[in-house]
Amino acid sequence: MTSRRRIGLPQLLPAAVSAGILYWLLRGVDLLAVAAAVNARVATVMVPALVGFCAATLWIEALSINSLLLSPPPSFGLWTAARIKCASYLPALIHYTLGLGGLAVLLRRRTGLSLGEALGLVLLISTTDLIVALAAAGTSAAVLGVGERGVRTGLVAFVIAAFFGGIALVRTPAPLGVLERVRALSIFEGLRRVPLGRLAELLTLRALFSACFVAGCASAFVAFEIPAPPARLIGGIMLVALVAALPIAVAGLGTSQAALVYLFKDLAPAERLLAMSLVLSFGIIALRTAMGVCFARELTREALHDARTAPV
Repeated sequence: MTSRRRIGLPQLLPAAVSAGILYWLLRGVDLLAVAAAVNARVATVMVPALVGFCAATLWIEALSINSLLLSPPPSFGLWTAARIKCASYLPALIHYTLGLGGLAVLLRRRTGLSLGEALGLVLLISTTDLIVALAAAGTSAAVLGVGERGVRTGLVAFVIAAFFGGIALVRTPAPLGVLERVRALSIFEGLRRVPLGRLAELLTLRALFSACFVAGCASAFVAFEIPAPPARLIGGIMLVALVAALPIAVAGLGTSQAALVYLFKDLAPAERLLAMSLVLSFGIIALRTAMGVCFARELTREALHDARTAPV
């Protein structure tokens, strides 16, 4: 009982964080006004926008996975990469790390990579997302005039330099002394073997992923009739993206609402901003849950195959 409780509490913490922040936000606004902000116009704009966003980002996810595989088996293509990514959406709703682990396990099963190498590739994609979001957020903060310029620029530069410096250390042929054992871990195998051109391609794909997020959020501003200057819109959305990427809440639920309401509080009433952010979050969660359910069999394909072929 105790071990189960220790395993369960960390996995339930993001749900508790999301619920707590949403409760704090909702108790300070007019709930009827929040509901009234969602009308037929919102549905007309947001439904196709969210479907397009989920489809485009899934395609980018598949391209990202496929770009890091140097010699995938003949059966592994973009469609397979998209299916296993869809299947990983379900555990990711419970906890961000479960989604990463689920994708790594599925990637190992479909490609024959070691679990460590598969996990390394998945973490590389995730880390690149954070670097892109951080760089965009730093630029956005400069546009919006948020924080001390020197501190902000130095922090962003340090993190980006550390990221690329780490890649250089993993890939260098020079001996690293006491760090050689760390570099030899299987989790860094994929990063050592992937050509630099593929890494540049990955960076481009993840930047395109962020651009899709901006476009999806911009459609919500149009749907809810919240005017915003383009630079302010892009800057604020990228700051929200950075907050939503923190693995402390369920799919960024709660944290992204708080960030969006704070950053755009001078452009519209809190009720309309909150309604917009909730439609965005729940729309994406609902669509990705449906995609995950459609391809949930990917999680158990090998077990089902073994059961069917086992002698009676």
